Amino acid sequence: MRESVADFVEWWRLFDALCTERGHVDNGQLASEYCNLTRKQANGAYEAALKSLNNWRQGLHTPSRRNFRILTLLLRVEDMAGVLPHWNLLYEEAQRRKPPSEPENGEQRESLSAAPIQPAGAGLSVGRQIAAAVALVALGAGGGAIVTLNMVQPRGVAAVAVAGPGPDTGAPIIDMTGQRIPYREHTVVKTGQSVVIHGERSLCGEQPPPWEAVAHNLPSLAIGVWSDGGVGFRISNSCGGPTPARAVVFTATRSGEEQFYLYADPVTIRVEE
Repeated sequence: MRESVADFVEWWRLFDALCTERGHVDNGQLASEYCNLTRKQANGAYEAALKSLNNWRQGLHTPSRRNFRILTLLLRVEDMAGVLPHWNLLYEEAQRRKPPSEPENGEQRESLSAAPIQPAGAGLSVGRQIAAAVALVALGAGGGAIVTLNMVQPRGVAAVAVAGPGPDTGAPIIDMTGQRIPYREHTVVKTGQSVVIHGERSLCGEQPPPWEAVAHNLPSLAIGVWSDGGVGFRISNSCGGPTPARAVVFTATRSGEEQFYLYADPVTIRVEE
């Protein structure tokens, strides 16, 4: 860019400059990439994306937080040295100045922020958690699939399990039955670890789809595999509170990073050795 990043004092001007830097002089290709990333293929989706991009680049509207994260991925802002902090700062300032009546550009109203994460074994007494952990260690010693499981997790840390060798018992690596299912936008794990990434729900108050249906719609990843985490619940703004959901668990098998969308939410998973 001709100007230093620090010279920009308005988010939309920095956004426009980054678009040009990435070769998007107009918004045609960027709108196509937006639709592909968000899997919006309905009639009028491209035109709606094109209109929103024009508005954002001219400073007429400020994108919602969900769309802001999409733009961050599309423009690969994280790959630009020193740009990301200022990009985030200017966006937060733009959000504070945004009029309450400004449209949300078709944003889904379900909360996209990570809900407070329940630790594995939440709802159990400490004694029962210890007993469960001892039972799992004993199972591992007998050739079971799980050698160790972090049953007691500090609040704010998602349940993480470490899978060991042995035949598949069919039991979930992480069981979120009856617990609040978190959404994790950014996840860093090591090979062999498993973590709850999100949860799929059905209509408000109804039971979620069976695992076979959920698994069919999950993206195929080169860095790991998916598994069923059981039926818990999500807090949904559109449902007005908790609603049943099936936990989606990721198990890391090789190092690397993947970025994708799951249930209209951006997800980044990085696996380290």
